[in-house]
Amino acid sequence: MFAGVKRLSLILLGFGATLLPLATCAQWNETMVQSSPQKDFTAGIYGNADFASNSVTSFFAANLLEGNYIDDNLKQQVVSRLGSTNRIGLLFNYGIYGIWHSDTLKGKHDSGKQNKVLNFFFAIRHKAIFNAAFTPDVFNLSFYGNAMYAGKTAQLSPFSLNSLSYQQIEIGAVCTNLGGKAQLGAGLSFLIGQQYLSVAAKNASLYTDPTGQYLQVNTNAQMWQTDTSSGNGIKPTGYGASLDLYFRIPYKIAGKTGTFSVSSTDLGFIFWNSKSLYYNKDTGYYYDGVTINSISDLQTVSFNGASKDSLLNKYLPRQKKSFNTAVPATISANSNTDLGKYHAEIGFWYMFNSNSQPYYYLQGDKYLNHGWIVSLQAGYGGYETINGSFMVSKQAGKSIFRAALNHLQGIIVPGDFGGAGLYLEYSRIF
Repeated sequence: MFAGVKRLSLILLGFGATLLPLATCAQWNETMVQSSPQKDFTAGIYGNADFASNSVTSFFAANLLEGNYIDDNLKQQVVSRLGSTNRIGLLFNYGIYGIWHSDTLKGKHDSGKQNKVLNFFFAIRHKAIFNAAFTPDVFNLSFYGNAMYAGKTAQLSPFSLNSLSYQQIEIGAVCTNLGGKAQLGAGLSFLIGQQYLSVAAKNASLYTDPTGQYLQVNTNAQMWQTDTSSGNGIKPTGYGASLDLYFRIPYKIAGKTGTFSVSSTDLGFIFWNSKSLYYNKDTGYYYDGVTINSISDLQTVSFNGASKDSLLNKYLPRQKKSFNTAVPATISANSNTDLGKYHAEIGFWYMFNSNSQPYYYLQGDKYLNHGWIVSLQAGYGGYETINGSFMVSKQAGKSIFRAALNHLQGIIVPGDFGGAGLYLEYSRIF
């Protein structure tokens, strides 16, 4: 992300969907792709938590997460922001990595020629992703009930929800001098799936009788869920693989040098075991409750027949079978221009299979004395609308520290915007 800066003043390898707007090159950043005059090894650790939404405010999300009472003021914060399509996304990632520098294809450096230098890397990561897209009626029904829809039909579609957690073990290499000054990298990952839940409703509606005598539900929905007996996600329930690719080429415009980069991360899948569940329902459901004329009627009412499992089997029949799912993959492109003590970057990223919108951003980097770097980014898209991010890094000897705040608008004005993100990282060169 900080192209053109010396390797020792930058940090490690990015991490897929960690801090998306501030790490658009994902698994590919300067520590991986920079040539080194000597052989050395870089190791580091990182962690990231990120929440964003174009409708659910940070204040509402925090109170809901803490289990606090959700009063009408909190609900109205969200209601006032609801649009025809509402998005929410949460990411939680952490991991370790290592990079070996300066292994040449020729086995030694040739002072008269530029050798093709290979940097080898590995990484072990945990990734947890939750996202959803929903209509205003879904929120209102969830937090106000259906009384407001008496004599009306609530539109519950289109609705999409995805929840995924898995571990990733990756190895790869980067050629830092391909055909002159271009760079090309690839990484291959082995994935260990923990949990997966996906709900997709193409058509769904709820009609409430004006007098409250009955409900009419019409739905065309599917749901995929991994093995529910896996011990709350402790045991693996699936395995898969993914591929990362990276390419960067330098340019010079009006006397200013820069680089143009394109990358893709997490192009892959997970195959879930045969104990996984699949639900499919395309029909209507009429419910008029249970009629009790006297206290003695309670003796003849069988409430066991209304258990959760029996209702699911009757109205949302399930099958046990294995299935494949694509991992949320990210593509990104950016150009970075060297302006001396400043760098200007413009870029784009998009995450597939995630209910996210394309994200466009403009970023400025300022290089200060004593190894300090500060960055400020403004963007539009993703799970929210506007976005602001701030990052600071510090090199102290062979150690580098980085901290970033994402979705500044949701942190500064939590009752009006949805978003908050924190990224921390430490790396050291040996």
